[in-house]
Amino acid sequence: MMNIFIFNYIVIISISGVFSVLLGILAFLKRSRVKGSGTFILINITSCFYVFGHAFELTGTSLSEIEWMVKIQYLGLPFISPLNVLLALQFIGLDKYITRKNMILLFSVPVITVIMIYTNSIHHLFYKSIILHKEDSYLLADYKIGIFYIIHGSFTFGCLFAAFCILIWHARRVKSSYRFQLAAMMSALLLPMTASFLYLVGKAPYNMDPVPTIMCLTSALYLTAILSSNMLVVAPIARDRIIENMRDAVLVMDKANLIADFNGAAIKMFPELNNSIIGKEFYGVWGNMLPNAVLPEVLSGDSASFEQEIEWNRNGELSYGLLHSFPVYKNANQLAGRAVIISDMTKEKIMRNTLQQMAYRDSLTNIFNRGYFTEKTAEMIETCKISNMPLSLILFDIDHFKQINDTYGHAIGDEAIKHVINISKKFIKPEYILARYGGEEFVISLSGVSIEEAGGIAEETRKKIAECPLITDGKIIHITASFGAAEMSNHQNLNSLFHDADQALYESKKRGRNTVSIRPAALYI
Repeated sequence: MMNIFIFNYIVIISISGVFSVLLGILAFLKRSRVKGSGTFILINITSCFYVFGHAFELTGTSLSEIEWMVKIQYLGLPFISPLNVLLALQFIGLDKYITRKNMILLFSVPVITVIMIYTNSIHHLFYKSIILHKEDSYLLADYKIGIFYIIHGSFTFGCLFAAFCILIWHARRVKSSYRFQLAAMMSALLLPMTASFLYLVGKAPYNMDPVPTIMCLTSALYLTAILSSNMLVVAPIARDRIIENMRDAVLVMDKANLIADFNGAAIKMFPELNNSIIGKEFYGVWGNMLPNAVLPEVLSGDSASFEQEIEWNRNGELSYGLLHSFPVYKNANQLAGRAVIISDMTKEKIMRNTLQQMAYRDSLTNIFNRGYFTEKTAEMIETCKISNMPLSLILFDIDHFKQINDTYGHAIGDEAIKHVINISKKFIKPEYILARYGGEEFVISLSGVSIEEAGGIAEETRKKIAECPLITDGKIIHITASFGAAEMSNHQNLNSLFHDADQALYESKKRGRNTVSIRPAALYI
C-alpha cells in the first residue's frame, strides 16, 4: 500500500527542485543586471543536487541506492549555507570581505563534508549506521549520526544564522523602500533554519527532512529580493524522473475517464498496457487488466479519494494489490481528471498468510494448534448457545506413545503422530476444527453435532487407526488411540466442556485404552 503523505512529499520536493532550476535559469538570463546573480545561480544548482537527490532517496529500493542518493545530495547540501552568507554579503554591499582567504575558510568544511560522505564506509565518522524501515510501500532510512555530522550540522546552522545576523545588522540602516526585499531575504533564511530545527528535534513527519519542501519558497523569496518583482509562478515538470521511478503503477485519466498517461511500473505490473490504450475508456481497459476485481462506480467524476483491495491473475498465479484513486484539480478547484495508483501487495499478502499460518498451524502435522482451537471453539460455543445448536468435543491421544518413542526413536514417533492425523482427517468435515493440543494429544470441535454423533465419529476414527498400522523403514508398528467425547450444556464454557471430554478420555484409559467414552451417554468399545 502506498503512503499518500510520502507520495505528496516527493511530489512537493520535486516541484521545489524544478522551481530551483527555473529560477536559476532566470537569474542566468538577467545576470548582467542583477547583483549576486552568480551566487544565486550556484545556490540553485546546489539546491537541485540536494532536492532531487532527496527525492530519489525516498524512491530508493535498496540500501545501496539510498546511499548513492545521499552522496548526490551532499554534492550540493554542504555548500548552500555558505553560499547564503556570500549572497548576504553581496546583497548589502560588503564585497570587500569576499576575499580568497575568507572563501577558503568558508568552503573548507563543505569540501571536507563531501570527502567524509564519500569515504564514510571506511571511518563511519559521518554516519555510524543507516537503518532501513518500511512505511507502506516506501523504504525510509534512519541515520545514526557520527561526530563529523555534528560538525557539519553546526557549521550549516551557523552559516545560516550568520547570514541572518548580517541582514539584521544591515536592516537598521536601510531605507523603508528596501525593507521588503530585506524581509524577504531574512524569511528565506528563517524557513530552512526552522525546518532544520524541527528535523533535528524529531518533529518532522516520518523523520523525513522537511527542508527540501520549502526550497521553492526560499528561492522565490530570494528572487523577489534580488529582482524587486513579484514571485514567479511555475508549473511542476518533474513527472519524467519521479513518477517513472516509482514502484507503484500510476494511471492518469481525464474527466471522461479516458486514459491520458501511465508510468513504467504500470507496464511491469500489467503487461497488457501499451501506448495503444492512450485515449481509451478506463473501464474497458480495466476488464483486461483486472478481470477479477470489481471497480467501484465512485471512480467516476469528482468523487472523493478511496482505496480498494484488488486481486488479479499474473501468469496463472494470483496477485494482490491496493488501488488508490483520487481526483486531480486544476486552478480554482476545476476538476482535470483522476489518478489511479496501484501498489503491488503480493509479497506482503503471501508473507502475511505465511505468518498467519505459522501462528495458527502446528508445524509437524499442519493441523490447527492449541491457540487457534481455544480461540475459535470459544466463539463456536457462544454461537451455538445463541442459535440453540449442539456442540461436542472429542479429545484423543495415542496409546503408549512413550513406548513408541523409546523403542523406535523420536523420528518414528513424529511419523506415528502424522499417521494418526492423516487417518483422522478422513472423518473430519471442513466446518469442524481438528487441532493438536500438545504432544500426542489431539482435540476436535464439532459445531452442530450431538454427543451421539460425536461418539460415532470417534468410534469410526478409532477403528481405522487400529486397522491401519504404520509401515516405515520395513517396520510394521501397530498404533491405537483412546477417545473421550463430551457435549456442551447450556451453562458450560470451554474450560468445563474440555474437562468433561478429558474425564471421558480418562475413563477410556482406565478401561484398557483403544476405546471411546462419552459424557453423558453410552460407552463405545
